[in-house]
Amino acid sequence: MAESLLLFIVPFAIAAALPGPAQGSLVAHVISKGAGSSFPFVVGMVAGNLIWLAAAIFGLSAIALRFELLFVAIKWLGVVYLLFIAWKLWNARTATAEYQETNTGGILPGMFLTLGNPKAVVFFGAVLPHAFDMAALSGAQVLLILLLGLAIDLGIQSLYLLAAARARHFVRSERSMRIVSRSSAGLMAGSAVLIASRS
Repeated sequence: MAESLLLFIVPFAIAAALPGPAQGSLVAHVISKGAGSSFPFVVGMVAGNLIWLAAAIFGLSAIALRFELLFVAIKWLGVVYLLFIAWKLWNARTATAEYQETNTGGILPGMFLTLGNPKAVVFFGAVLPHAFDMAALSGAQVLLILLLGLAIDLGIQSLYLLAAARARHFVRSERSMRIVSRSSAGLMAGSAVLIASRS
């Protein structure tokens, strides 16, 4: 079982650590709003991946992918949300006003970004059968896999959050915050384009 867990943990940790649209959005949010208000976004990201992991474990991949239109709709909701936030950040009157007025985080936006990417369930569907005998998994083993997936993903995304929070401390002046807000807007818009371009 230890070897099987390793075959799951290593590729999942690498995949979770690779920067993508969700991580770009997270970094942009932390820099413009702070780490405290960004943690729900991390929770949403992790919850979305946990749903896909559970779907793969319980053999629901084919069913989930059959509802492709639903996930296309979720993806475009995420794209529209990110573009809206990018527009708000770009047109902020001042960094302070934007900090007070714009709610750019939350559990649902984080989930939109991960649930809107059905390739996650394809990844889990490819990795899990190589690591485990899916037909022979006990309830305790399923729970262990889910808990490990949760811990790894939450740990890695929290590292992104902490790194972005550290970078934010170097930005103090109003002029610097405006630069950060517009850079964050660019990251948000870029993330939206990446998501929209994925089939």
